[in-house]
Amino acid sequence: MRMWKMRILYVFVGLIVIWIGKESIWTKPAFRMDQKARGKLAELPGRIKVEFVDSEKYWEYFIAKGELVLGGVKDVPPAHLEIQPYIYFAKDTPNWLPKIEGLKYYGPYRLSPDKSLMFLSLSSKDAYIPKDFVLIQMEGIKLLFERKNCHWIEDMAWSPDSNMFAVLNMSTRLYFGVSGILSFVLRHPVMVCKCYLSIYDKRGNLLINAEVASGLLAGGGRVYWEDKGEEREDNSGNVGSGANGRLPK
Repeated sequence: MRMWKMRILYVFVGLIVIWIGKESIWTKPAFRMDQKARGKLAELPGRIKVEFVDSEKYWEYFIAKGELVLGGVKDVPPAHLEIQPYIYFAKDTPNWLPKIEGLKYYGPYRLSPDKSLMFLSLSSKDAYIPKDFVLIQMEGIKLLFERKNCHWIEDMAWSPDSNMFAVLNMSTRLYFGVSGILSFVLRHPVMVCKCYLSIYDKRGNLLINAEVASGLLAGGGRVYWEDKGEEREDNSGNVGSGANGRLPK
Protein backbone atom coordinates (compact mmCIF):
# COMPACT_ATOMS: atom_id res chain seq x y z
CA MET A 1 0.00 0.00 0.00
CA ARG A 2 1.33 3.41 -0.90
CA MET A 3 2.45 5.76 1.87
CA TRP A 4 -0.27 8.36 1.19
CA LYS A 5 -2.94 5.69 1.41
CA MET A 6 -1.51 4.51 4.73
CA ARG A 7 -1.62 8.06 6.07
CA ILE A 8 -5.24 8.47 5.02
CA LEU A 9 -6.06 5.16 6.71
CA TYR A 10 -4.32 6.25 9.93
CA VAL A 11 -6.17 9.57 9.91
CA PHE A 12 -9.49 7.80 9.32
CA VAL A 13 -8.87 5.32 12.16
CA GLY A 14 -7.74 8.15 14.42
CA LEU A 15 -10.91 10.11 13.74
CA ILE A 16 -13.01 7.06 14.58
CA VAL A 17 -11.15 6.60 17.89
CA ILE A 18 -11.61 10.29 18.74
CA TRP A 19 -15.31 10.11 17.82
CA ILE A 20 -15.88 7.04 19.99
CA GLY A 21 -14.02 8.69 22.85
CA LYS A 22 -16.12 11.82 22.57
CA GLU A 23 -19.29 9.75 22.26
CA SER A 24 -18.56 7.98 25.53
CA ILE A 25 -18.14 11.39 27.19
CA TRP A 26 -21.21 12.87 25.58
CA THR A 27 -23.40 10.01 26.75
CA LYS A 28 -22.23 10.11 30.36
CA PRO A 29 -25.32 11.06 32.41
CA ALA A 30 -25.29 14.61 33.77
CA PHE A 31 -27.81 16.17 36.14
CA ARG A 32 -28.16 19.91 36.57
CA MET A 33 -30.64 22.68 37.29
CA ASP A 34 -30.94 25.73 35.07
CA GLN A 35 -29.75 28.82 36.93
CA LYS A 36 -32.77 30.86 35.81
CA ALA A 37 -35.21 28.26 37.17
CA ARG A 38 -33.73 27.92 40.65
CA GLY A 39 -35.41 30.92 42.26
CA LYS A 40 -38.85 30.04 40.89
CA LEU A 41 -38.54 26.38 41.86
CA ALA A 42 -37.57 27.35 45.41
CA GLU A 43 -40.92 29.14 45.78
CA LEU A 44 -43.09 26.15 44.84
CA PRO A 45 -45.19 24.41 47.51
CA GLY A 46 -44.39 20.86 48.58
CA ARG A 47 -41.45 18.87 47.27
CA ILE A 48 -40.71 17.61 43.75
CA LYS A 49 -38.89 14.33 43.28
CA VAL A 50 -37.49 13.20 39.93
CA GLU A 51 -36.27 9.69 39.17
CA PHE A 52 -34.03 8.90 36.21
CA VAL A 53 -32.99 5.57 34.73
CA ASP A 54 -30.74 4.49 31.88
CA SER A 55 -29.46 1.13 30.66
CA GLU A 56 -27.21 0.73 33.70
CA LYS A 57 -28.34 2.77 36.72
CA TYR A 58 -31.15 4.51 38.58
CA TRP A 59 -30.89 7.96 40.18
CA GLU A 60 -33.24 9.63 42.65
CA TYR A 61 -33.18 13.44 42.93
CA PHE A 62 -35.11 15.94 45.03
CA ILE A 63 -35.54 19.61 44.23
CA ALA A 64 -34.63 21.52 47.38
CA LYS A 65 -34.32 25.33 47.38
CA GLY A 66 -34.24 25.21 43.60
CA GLU A 67 -31.32 22.78 43.49
CA LEU A 68 -31.18 19.14 42.38
CA VAL A 69 -30.15 17.13 45.42
CA LEU A 70 -29.12 13.49 44.98
CA GLY A 71 -31.18 11.11 47.07
CA GLY A 72 -29.63 7.82 45.97
CA VAL A 73 -28.19 5.68 43.19
CA LYS A 74 -28.97 2.03 42.44
CA ASP A 75 -27.79 -0.49 39.86
CA VAL A 76 -31.31 -1.86 39.32
CA PRO A 77 -34.30 0.48 38.83
CA PRO A 78 -37.32 -0.05 41.13
CA ALA A 79 -40.28 -1.87 39.64
CA HIS A 80 -42.59 1.15 40.12
CA LEU A 81 -40.87 2.98 37.25
CA GLU A 82 -42.79 0.69 34.90
CA ILE A 83 -46.17 1.28 36.55
CA GLN A 84 -48.22 4.35 35.67
CA PRO A 85 -51.68 5.33 34.43
CA TYR A 86 -51.17 5.23 30.67
CA ILE A 87 -53.34 5.01 27.56
CA TYR A 88 -51.77 2.60 25.07
CA PHE A 89 -54.58 1.75 22.68
CA ALA A 90 -57.39 3.77 21.10
CA LYS A 91 -59.91 1.13 22.20
CA ASP A 92 -59.04 1.90 25.83
CA THR A 93 -59.97 5.58 25.48
CA PRO A 94 -63.28 6.33 27.27
CA ASN A 95 -66.07 7.61 25.04
CA TRP A 96 -66.75 10.55 27.35
CA LEU A 97 -63.42 12.23 26.53
CA PRO A 98 -63.69 15.11 24.01
CA LYS A 99 -62.66 14.21 20.45
CA ILE A 100 -59.78 16.30 19.10
CA GLU A 101 -59.28 16.37 15.35
CA GLY A 102 -55.98 14.93 14.13
CA LEU A 103 -54.94 13.75 17.60
CA LYS A 104 -55.53 10.72 19.80
CA TYR A 105 -55.20 10.16 23.54
CA TYR A 106 -51.94 8.34 24.13
CA GLY A 107 -49.52 8.32 27.04
CA PRO A 108 -49.70 9.33 30.70
CA TYR A 109 -52.73 10.96 32.30
CA ARG A 110 -53.36 12.24 35.83
CA LEU A 111 -56.38 13.28 37.89
CA SER A 112 -55.72 16.23 40.19
CA PRO A 113 -55.73 15.52 43.95
CA ASP A 114 -59.01 17.42 44.37
CA LYS A 115 -60.45 15.40 41.44
CA SER A 116 -61.60 18.54 39.62
CA LEU A 117 -59.14 18.45 36.69
CA MET A 118 -57.53 15.83 34.49
CA PHE A 119 -54.33 16.08 32.47
CA LEU A 120 -54.16 13.83 29.38
CA SER A 121 -51.35 13.56 26.85
CA LEU A 122 -51.94 13.28 23.11
CA SER A 123 -50.12 12.10 19.99
CA SER A 124 -50.83 12.51 16.30
CA LYS A 125 -53.12 9.94 14.71
CA ASP A 126 -50.29 8.16 12.88
CA ALA A 127 -47.69 8.22 15.68
CA TYR A 128 -47.10 6.89 19.18
CA ILE A 129 -45.22 9.84 20.65
CA PRO A 130 -47.22 11.85 23.22
CA LYS A 131 -46.12 15.44 22.66
CA ASP A 132 -49.30 17.47 23.18
CA PHE A 133 -51.68 17.58 26.14
CA VAL A 134 -55.08 18.80 27.24
CA LEU A 135 -56.62 19.79 30.53
CA ILE A 136 -60.21 18.74 31.18
CA GLN A 137 -62.59 20.01 33.83
CA MET A 138 -64.22 16.90 35.27
CA GLU A 139 -67.49 18.62 36.14
CA GLY A 140 -69.40 18.63 32.89
CA ILE A 141 -66.36 17.17 31.04
CA LYS A 142 -65.24 20.53 29.69
CA LEU A 143 -62.07 20.94 27.60
CA LEU A 144 -60.24 23.87 29.18
CA PHE A 145 -57.24 24.09 26.87
CA GLU A 146 -54.94 22.21 24.51
CA ARG A 147 -51.20 22.80 24.46
CA LYS A 148 -48.53 21.93 21.89
CA ASN A 149 -45.35 20.50 23.35
CA CYS A 150 -41.86 20.27 21.81
CA HIS A 151 -40.77 16.99 23.38
CA TRP A 152 -42.00 13.54 24.38
CA ILE A 153 -44.14 13.63 27.56
CA GLU A 154 -42.53 11.05 29.82
CA ASP A 155 -44.50 11.68 33.01
CA MET A 156 -46.41 14.35 34.94
CA ALA A 157 -47.54 15.13 38.48
CA TRP A 158 -50.00 17.52 40.10
CA SER A 159 -49.05 19.83 42.95
CA PRO A 160 -50.65 18.81 46.28
CA ASP A 161 -53.01 21.83 46.13
CA SER A 162 -54.10 21.06 42.50
CA ASN A 163 -53.08 24.56 41.35
CA MET A 164 -50.08 23.52 39.25
CA PHE A 165 -48.65 20.49 37.48
CA ALA A 166 -45.17 19.36 36.51
CA VAL A 167 -44.40 17.70 33.17
CA LEU A 168 -41.23 15.66 32.63
CA ASN A 169 -40.37 15.99 28.94
CA MET A 170 -37.79 14.02 27.00
CA SER A 171 -35.88 14.56 23.76
CA THR A 172 -33.89 11.80 22.05
CA ARG A 173 -31.14 11.30 19.49
CA LEU A 174 -29.49 8.21 18.06
CA TYR A 175 -26.47 6.86 19.91
CA PHE A 176 -23.54 6.34 17.54
CA GLY A 177 -21.02 4.75 19.86
CA VAL A 178 -19.69 1.29 18.98
CA SER A 179 -22.64 -0.51 20.58
CA GLY A 180 -25.02 2.05 19.12
CA ILE A 181 -23.79 1.52 15.57
CA LEU A 182 -24.06 -2.26 15.99
CA SER A 183 -27.60 -1.90 17.33
CA PHE A 184 -28.51 0.40 14.46
CA VAL A 185 -27.24 -2.14 11.91
CA LEU A 186 -29.33 -4.81 13.66
CA ARG A 187 -32.35 -2.47 13.42
CA HIS A 188 -32.53 -1.96 17.18
CA PRO A 189 -31.30 1.64 17.49
CA VAL A 190 -30.28 2.93 20.91
CA MET A 191 -31.34 6.42 21.89
CA VAL A 192 -29.63 9.01 24.08
CA CYS A 193 -32.17 10.96 26.15
CA LYS A 194 -32.33 14.46 27.59
CA CYS A 195 -34.96 15.41 30.20
CA TYR A 196 -36.67 18.73 30.88
CA LEU A 197 -38.94 19.71 33.77
CA SER A 198 -41.81 22.10 32.98
CA ILE A 199 -44.17 23.65 35.52
CA TYR A 200 -47.61 24.95 34.46
CA ASP A 201 -50.42 26.57 36.39
CA LYS A 202 -53.92 25.12 36.03
CA ARG A 203 -54.77 27.72 33.39
CA GLY A 204 -52.05 26.31 31.16
CA ASN A 205 -49.49 29.08 31.62
CA LEU A 206 -45.88 27.88 31.47
CA LEU A 207 -44.12 29.03 34.65
CA ILE A 208 -40.82 27.17 34.52
CA ASN A 209 -38.93 25.12 31.94
CA ALA A 210 -35.50 23.71 32.79
CA GLU A 211 -33.17 20.98 31.55
CA VAL A 212 -32.52 18.56 34.41
CA ALA A 213 -30.72 15.55 32.87
CA SER A 214 -28.79 14.59 29.73
CA GLY A 215 -26.78 11.68 28.38
CA LEU A 216 -29.19 8.97 29.55
CA LEU A 217 -28.61 5.94 27.34
CA ALA A 218 -31.97 4.29 26.53
CA GLY A 219 -33.28 6.24 29.50
CA GLY A 220 -36.44 7.63 31.01
CA GLY A 221 -37.80 9.10 34.19
CA ARG A 222 -40.66 9.78 36.60
CA VAL A 223 -41.74 12.88 38.50
CA TYR A 224 -43.63 13.15 41.80
CA TRP A 225 -44.94 16.20 43.64
CA GLU A 226 -45.36 15.59 47.34
CA ASP A 227 -46.31 17.51 50.45
CA LYS A 228 -43.13 18.26 52.38
CA GLY A 229 -42.15 15.27 54.44
CA GLU A 230 -44.68 13.02 52.70
CA GLU A 231 -43.44 9.64 51.50
CA ARG A 232 -44.68 8.20 48.21
CA GLU A 233 -46.12 4.71 48.66
CA ASP A 234 -46.27 3.60 45.03
CA ASN A 235 -46.96 5.08 41.63
CA SER A 236 -50.46 3.61 41.39
CA GLY A 237 -51.63 5.14 44.69
CA ASN A 238 -52.83 8.58 45.72
CA VAL A 239 -49.66 9.90 47.35
CA GLY A 240 -47.87 12.72 45.59
CA SER A 241 -48.43 11.79 41.98
CA GLY A 242 -52.09 12.70 41.66
CA ALA A 243 -52.74 9.35 39.97
CA ASN A 244 -56.06 8.14 41.34
CA GLY A 245 -56.80 4.80 39.69
CA ARG A 246 -57.81 4.07 36.13
CA LEU A 247 -59.94 6.12 33.77
CA PRO A 248 -63.66 5.46 34.19
CA LYS A 249 -65.33 4.15 31.02
